[in-house]
Amino acid sequence: MGIKSKYKGELYNRDLSWLLFNKRVIELANNYHVPYLNKLNFLSIASSNLDEFYSVRVPSLQSQEALTNNGRDPKTMLKYSELLKKIHESNDNNFKLQSKYFNQLITQLSDYGIGKFVKYVDLCDRMKQKANQKFDEKILPFLTSTTFNSEYNLDFLKNKWMAIATLVKTKADTSIRIMPIPPYIRRTVSLKANGKKQYLMMEDLIINNLENLYDDGEIEDVIIFRLSRDLDASIDLEKNNGSKKTIQNLRHYLANREKGKVTMLEIQNLPDTNEKFINYFIKKFKIKPNDAFKIDAPLDLTFMFPLIKSWSKKHPELSYPDFSGTKWHGNKSMQDYLKSHNLLLQYPYDSFDQFLQFLKEAVDNPKTIAIKQTIYRVADNSKVIELLKEASKKGIKVTVVVELRARFDETNNLKVTDELEDAGCEIIFGKKYMKVHSKTCLVIMNDKSSVKGYVQIGTGNYNEQTAKGFVDLSLYSSSDEYVNCLISFFDYLSHNGDCSRSPKYNSIVSSPNRIEDMVIQNINRVKEYYQKYGKGKVFLKVNSLTDVDVIAAIYDAATVGVPFRLVVRGSCCLKLGICGDKENIVVSSVVGQFLEHSRIYAFYTDQPSLWISSADLMTRNMVNRVELAAKILDKYNINKIQKIIDIYSEDDVDGFFLDKEGNYFKFENSKNHSAQQTFIQESIKLSKQLESQRSLYKWITEKISKLKNHLVSGKNETL
Repeated sequence: MGIKSKYKGELYNRDLSWLLFNKRVIELANNYHVPYLNKLNFLSIASSNLDEFYSVRVPSLQSQEALTNNGRDPKTMLKYSELLKKIHESNDNNFKLQSKYFNQLITQLSDYGIGKFVKYVDLCDRMKQKANQKFDEKILPFLTSTTFNSEYNLDFLKNKWMAIATLVKTKADTSIRIMPIPPYIRRTVSLKANGKKQYLMMEDLIINNLENLYDDGEIEDVIIFRLSRDLDASIDLEKNNGSKKTIQNLRHYLANREKGKVTMLEIQNLPDTNEKFINYFIKKFKIKPNDAFKIDAPLDLTFMFPLIKSWSKKHPELSYPDFSGTKWHGNKSMQDYLKSHNLLLQYPYDSFDQFLQFLKEAVDNPKTIAIKQTIYRVADNSKVIELLKEASKKGIKVTVVVELRARFDETNNLKVTDELEDAGCEIIFGKKYMKVHSKTCLVIMNDKSSVKGYVQIGTGNYNEQTAKGFVDLSLYSSSDEYVNCLISFFDYLSHNGDCSRSPKYNSIVSSPNRIEDMVIQNINRVKEYYQKYGKGKVFLKVNSLTDVDVIAAIYDAATVGVPFRLVVRGSCCLKLGICGDKENIVVSSVVGQFLEHSRIYAFYTDQPSLWISSADLMTRNMVNRVELAAKILDKYNINKIQKIIDIYSEDDVDGFFLDKEGNYFKFENSKNHSAQQTFIQESIKLSKQLESQRSLYKWITEKISKLKNHLVSGKNETL
């Protein structure tokens, strides 16, 4: 019996598990540990998450349903039609919960002195006049309407655009008129009443001005709706790799991507909307019932992001306190420090500025002859890109592996590619048939000393903005064990051949395949050790755990009693309660102030093996991407990452725990252990200590300077 078939059906579906994750994000809006404005922010994040889910994951399942003639999902053995129905039910419940919390929080706005949301119908005549004036000036010029009589089609509506459908009866006929609402129109209209700010939803204002727009007939019904489309169309960049044709292919793909089929229809429940018109609308535009949702709140809560940002500036007490990570504190340069030490940082508790310093020192060092780096997602106006451009202009050979297929970052990566090429950098477009998702930078020196290079290997992107909110690990070293591996790794990336397996290295492992092999081999090693000595355990921290072979290895080891502590933020296909009486698996999902993004693999025997990685334990990462995992070699950083593991293992504040029924719960009697708050407090404490040391150093330096001046001048002054 193969390892995959042995546990057939003993897994949760990845997408249903992901919807439970999005529910956990929504639940933070009802968590007393979370500040008021951050509660609203988490609801907005849940909306943003869902957009990608219905533009990527759901279309994939719909395609599987069609291609397999409604075959079965291999993890759950459910037919795809049943699975899509369950996804609809789960997401419908999420929408209800999200709407409930949103409406509760919005009613509290005035209590916090921020303002309040109002409805057009409740405004006095004077305020209605003010609102109508704003409609005429700021909204009406951007609106157009399309009338449908016999040919009903929604192809002209772009992905994620809201629209208003109006059933208008004239003397000639009854027709549906659709008015798209461009996303650049602000969703809220600000009004002032008695010196206090109020917010009116833009769509509420529009539907109360429809009678003036459609004065040729009688308005019978109105629907506010929004479409999500399939953005997962395939893209062929493999041919002509590295040529201008590659970029042309991508530009063509981006131009056509927004025209995919409809995967979700959101309809806002309005008090006066006739249910018959909603059903008629859905049927007329051939929307499947499983793709339609009726929502008791404004659509697309991402409109709250700019409001929350503005309110947070005026009411900082209603948000998480401002936090800046610890900056590099060595008296020497980072390069000098790395000549004799490895350095392990954890963002955002350590500042991303430290990577910028690492890169800048390389750019400014005349001994630097080459810089090689992978790029997946970078910030707008990225300082990292500016430094790479500067390096190239100084004559340093700069090679950048740009992954053009980073979903939804393609346009920015095209811009980055143009900038880097104009600066003289060599651009590589990743490996054939697979994305390069690795996060690494290699600096090569022309130095007579023993140091020939420096490396950085991380779990997260080179993005100054997301590094403030994503938890990631970053390893820096000048060790030949890492440097030689990275030289070979970039040599592997520079060859365009279709390599089904990555090369073997000493202190790093790269997918395709070899990270999966390493994880399974280490789990089996712990299992054998546990069977022999009754000791050993495994800790894994990832964003997703969906790979069947890895889960099967966990099941096999858990059957004999090996303890597993798993921290899985998002989708987790592993089930509890199927490994027998000896099963000892604890699974939690840490969802808090920051987005948990770091990946840690730890295997404990008499010879512990601890790794950080860019790869989640998903088949796509194990087989279809180029990822990196780096082994922590030095004792100091082994102890440091062990402390991080211990803190995550104890988290019972931000952690949601998986039960045997597949639900996630919070401990009622929490010991108040929050990993994120622990790291924040430690960072604040360290920053204060370093500031004190800097102040002392400055004071001593000034005193020494005065003493030197005193000795030179010969004056008898009190120091």
